[in-house]
Amino acid sequence: MHFDRPVTETIRARRSVRTYSAEDIEPGKLQLLQQACDSVGKAPLGEDARFTVLDRPFERGAPVKVSDYGLQKNPRYFFAGAIRASDTALEGYGYLLEHLVLRATELGLGTCWMGYFNREAFAEFEVAEDELFPATCVVGVPAERPRLGERMIRSAIKADARRDWKELFFRGAFGSPLTKAEAGDYAEPLEMLRLAPSSGNTQPWRVVKEEGAKVFHLYLKKVKQSYYDLGMHHIDVGIAMSHLELTAREKGLDGQWGVADPGLRSVPNDTEYRVSWVGK
Repeated sequence: MHFDRPVTETIRARRSVRTYSAEDIEPGKLQLLQQACDSVGKAPLGEDARFTVLDRPFERGAPVKVSDYGLQKNPRYFFAGAIRASDTALEGYGYLLEHLVLRATELGLGTCWMGYFNREAFAEFEVAEDELFPATCVVGVPAERPRLGERMIRSAIKADARRDWKELFFRGAFGSPLTKAEAGDYAEPLEMLRLAPSSGNTQPWRVVKEEGAKVFHLYLKKVKQSYYDLGMHHIDVGIAMSHLELTAREKGLDGQWGVADPGLRSVPNDTEYRVSWVGK
């Protein structure tokens, strides 16, 4: 996917927007969003996927609501997608949709992930039996000033706060925190991963770097059972994958994703291996 500015700048600029202007997205920007959707092919672990931008003018009192979650105001445009079902499809979906979120951000648009949503509201987006439509994302022109409800939500979930490095990144095994110096060239990609959005700002990812290698194993930490049951934590890991890879490639660090559980002995409770970045 094409980006016009450094991805690190876009990641730092991105925030969840729940209050939108009623104005249209400019036709040129809407075309660029659809082009970005059309450029999506396969997820990093091989699942076929497709995305589009849906225009659903907001109707007060409509018989089918998009969602009550998140207190969205004036939601109109949405990213909708489908991905072939597999053991890693949710991570793949999060990875791909976050690319679209970052593209929208650099175009000056607001976005907000929605894991809780009413699929009946998107009946025009057909999903095959072997596909998943696990999340959507509002996209639109941000209001000039967020309303009180949005500011209260951001405060309640501490939207701008992130866990410390020592809680997220480890060297060789859990219990041995990875320092930025030990991360070397990957210090910035890991920092951009740390800044990734997640359901309820739960930050369910944990990363273990192999000793003496540019291999990073991503684990899922079950923080909230309802998020886990809906697959939202898995999607969050995919979002983290997106930030890590985009930043690494921008720095000239090549690599690829794969599934290769290192079989660590002391894995914390409610923590499971998901995927690995193998750098070259």
